[in-house]
Amino acid sequence: MSDIFVDKKSIHFKLDKEVHFALRAKLFKHNITMQELFDEFARLVATDTAKGQSIIESIINKKVKKVLSGPKPVRRKKKESFNELDSDALYNMINGFDET
Repeated sequence: MSDIFVDKKSIHFKLDKEVHFALRAKLFKHNITMQELFDEFARLVATDTAKGQSIIESIINKKVKKVLSGPKPVRRKKKESFNELDSDALYNMINGFDET
């Protein structure tokens, strides 16, 4: 049957492999499909149930904490120091400019 005649909307998203595997295993134990799980989750959120709202608030709190903690500091390369030959050459160049 074509999707034109079905009153459903298809969605696509990515999960971490480990999460996907663990979720699938848990659902398999209870004979529940991912379709059934996400359909129920969407219904809980869409109808503003306490459970659905709690999950939404948890996600919001995680995002806020992530933003407030700021980006991780960027590791900078160690400054390259001049070796003795380079520093002597630089010193001589500076002194040479002073003499002119």
